[in-house]
Amino acid sequence: MSSEKRVAIFVDSRKESGGEYQHLLYTINNIKKNNKQKIKFLIICLSKNLNLNLQSEDIEIKYFSLNFFQRYICYLRNHNSLFSRLKKYFFFKNTFEHFLVKNNVDLVYFLSPSQYSLYLEDIKFFISIPDVDHREHLEYPEVVDNNEFNRKNEIFSKSLIKAQAIITNAEIIKQRLIKYYNISPERIYIISLRPAMSVNDFSLDNIDKKKNEAIKLKYNLPQNYIYYPAMYLPHKNHRIIIDTIKQLKLKNMKINAVFTGSDVFYKKNLINYAKNQNVLDNINFLNFVDDEELPYIYLNSQMIVFPVLIGPTFTPIWEAFKMKKPVIFSNLEGVKSVYGEGVYYINPFDQNDIVHAIEKINNDESFKNNLINKGTLQLENMKKEDQYSQVFKIIENYRRIKKTWEFNN
Repeated sequence: MSSEKRVAIFVDSRKESGGEYQHLLYTINNIKKNNKQKIKFLIICLSKNLNLNLQSEDIEIKYFSLNFFQRYICYLRNHNSLFSRLKKYFFFKNTFEHFLVKNNVDLVYFLSPSQYSLYLEDIKFFISIPDVDHREHLEYPEVVDNNEFNRKNEIFSKSLIKAQAIITNAEIIKQRLIKYYNISPERIYIISLRPAMSVNDFSLDNIDKKKNEAIKLKYNLPQNYIYYPAMYLPHKNHRIIIDTIKQLKLKNMKINAVFTGSDVFYKKNLINYAKNQNVLDNINFLNFVDDEELPYIYLNSQMIVFPVLIGPTFTPIWEAFKMKKPVIFSNLEGVKSVYGEGVYYINPFDQNDIVHAIEKINNDESFKNNLINKGTLQLENMKKEDQYSQVFKIIENYRRIKKTWEFNN
């Protein structure tokens, strides 16, 4: 093994996690594309069962995880005052750091708020933080229940103050990090979300018509539908779309809805609700779809309706821009600095507002095309920014400083 130091990209998300998995793929892609300094990277996955399918990548992959006892010891070494004083003499070692040192890792890039960031003592790290929803939205069970609030808040409060840098995806989230965790603004970098690689690489000028028909048949896609790609969770607000479809049906507007996403615990309730509203036949409740099929679900839709209650940053909006589909999106705090005029903003609690938006896009071709053009421009402007160079700036800044005490003989 080469003695050259490596940066570890730490992954603990599953392919079915959707946005986090896509974040991993385009992060790796952009690192490979922009690695002018030929920095060595290593991908660390917690398990071979994460369904990540990264074998085609030319960056080495290692699998590593700690059992409960090992995690507990690593935690005590770092966050228990008695253990932290005695750790130089204590029998148990930091298994995580030992693994990193063995693999010549001097810096770790956590792609999400990982518990493992709490276990580092001497090896430095930087970390991606997609949101601070647990501080902003205490009403939602998936955000705070089952110890989720305590888990996230512990990672944020104990790890972020030690991070070399924090990467987030919007100015509003940066301001929230500063507000809730007193982070220096100079240590927070913004890198926008990107379309999934499968969508980004999809050619609208060279569509596989045979595959398109096969996917339409496989998922029984309706002729005319709005599309909502989101996990089945309360804050995703699928219920308002069900109510909207019911109202459109009463107005004799023939439009259906297609949902795709992983189910945590909520999908069954939504199906029962749609049945009670007499619109179950008008809604396709699909599961997580494979990457290569995803562009075709977008392709056959009329528009994307995203009435989410927490945000404002989501990968599917950029995917809709790429697929040239009009987008209806919630008017959340800070959202206009992310999507500009590329989406039609609605009140996510008001089904009449959503109905009006759908009718406007459906009936006014000029308005629809103008919205699509603005979304396309928003995507193009975002891609022109050299945002991923910031990852290398973080790495190079740390290693430049490290040279003041580290000598290679």
